[in-house]
Amino acid sequence: MKRIVIKKNRYVDSVTLMSVGDKIMKMDGIENAEAQMGTWANQELLTELGYEIPADTGADDLVLAASGDAEEHLDAAFRRMEEILDHKDEEEEQYRDLSEIDLEKTPYDLVQISLPGRYAFAEAKKALEKGLHVFIFSDNVSLEEEKKLKEIGERKHLMVMGPDCGVAMVGGVCLGAGSIFREGPVGIVAASGSGAQEVACLLEECGLGISELIGTGGRDLYPQIGGMQMLQGMRRLDEDEKTQVIVLVSKLADTRVMEKVLQEADRLKKPVAAVFLGGDKELFEGHKAAAAFSLEEAAVRAAELAKPGQTFSFRYPEEEIERIVRREMEQYDAEQKYFRGLYCGGTFTEEGLLYYSRIPGITLYSNLETRYAKKLPDSHRSIGNSILDMGAEDFTSEAPHPVFDPKLRIRRLLQEVEDQETAVILLDFITGPGVAPDPVTPVAEVIKNTDRKRHITYIANICGSSQDPQNVKEAKRLLEEAGVIVTPCSYESARLAGALMKALEGRMVQ
Repeated sequence: MKRIVIKKNRYVDSVTLMSVGDKIMKMDGIENAEAQMGTWANQELLTELGYEIPADTGADDLVLAASGDAEEHLDAAFRRMEEILDHKDEEEEQYRDLSEIDLEKTPYDLVQISLPGRYAFAEAKKALEKGLHVFIFSDNVSLEEEKKLKEIGERKHLMVMGPDCGVAMVGGVCLGAGSIFREGPVGIVAASGSGAQEVACLLEECGLGISELIGTGGRDLYPQIGGMQMLQGMRRLDEDEKTQVIVLVSKLADTRVMEKVLQEADRLKKPVAAVFLGGDKELFEGHKAAAAFSLEEAAVRAAELAKPGQTFSFRYPEEEIERIVRREMEQYDAEQKYFRGLYCGGTFTEEGLLYYSRIPGITLYSNLETRYAKKLPDSHRSIGNSILDMGAEDFTSEAPHPVFDPKLRIRRLLQEVEDQETAVILLDFITGPGVAPDPVTPVAEVIKNTDRKRHITYIANICGSSQDPQNVKEAKRLLEEAGVIVTPCSYESARLAGALMKALEGRMVQ
């Protein structure tokens, strides 16, 4: 039996909703449980699961649904959902508004904000006025509002991480979708959440840890903002006793702002490694920062600065890539021609696009507006070699980000498997306490159990720490058991995928 309850005009953030269904599914007699905002995509998914959605349900409504074997089990499930959503079983003190907090009694120093964008500015401003640093997970905050917040933060010497800041670690506490990083001598300031996490996790593989990871939000290096948080974060780390090396991570940004950032790096006492994805050697000429041109290289440069005299590498040997390509090409049928990249990390998508765009003769398509690929006419249907950022707004405006809920990407994965032209599928996975409790198992099961009418090459990498609750080693084993090639990092996934793309293109030309 199935039951559905609609809570009109009740907003709950995706991080909280993500945990509800998983907890309810463990209860006796419960077959399925869902807690979602009432967007059309979520309504479509619930309808597919057999739930009847009231006609007046809207995107601002909270939808709770469950199916079970008895009414009493459903009653218990819905009571438990309410308790989780109301945080009734949490020991921490609960507040309804910042004005309720007595900072003399309870000396908080940072507020994490995860609200619809239209409310985030006012709450962040309140927090700054109370002398609190802010981590703004919310997106859809205007550039004008972001500038105002960061100007206040600059005056008060307070951090304004965000808006749309996905990852940070301050005072040993993970924020947003970040991993549980080992403590160590490397500090990171990043305008890219997944990029910063990748660098931090690769540093862990080098035997190092993180002092602090300061997120800035993706627009901090826009000319309107001028890199205010990145500059402040660099100075903070330069004065931090635990930090020995500083790493800067960003997508390619405004030239004048990047120059300002590199000039600031020249003045710091501590060594700096920097990656601005898409930047070239000219960008770094005349500056002290160690230049890197991929996330992998940024981690290697930082590790070598932290451990002088040692060398580090994550690269697949060319001979190994050639061996894999020969093996895989022998198994494709004549109709299989194309690569499909189903990314959930925005920076991983861009790093991949950068790499693939340098392969001669390859035409790329993407849901993103980018100079590296043609725009897909319809984001929901791949053509040719398609590279998708499934965390972009054309997907997440109507469904949870795939880093929080794998269902959206699984549906697209099944769609790509059914496409007779698909030869290669690439997936990235991100772990940590703030994301999906198990992002890998459902995907591995789909890959393992899909009717294999033809051979498909699956490539994946896991961006996560050994301390994350998802157990990265076990996740890697599950993927490999399903037949997935698991690479050390996103850039190595791109190298392998690019080699297969080139070989497939060569076969078509012959």
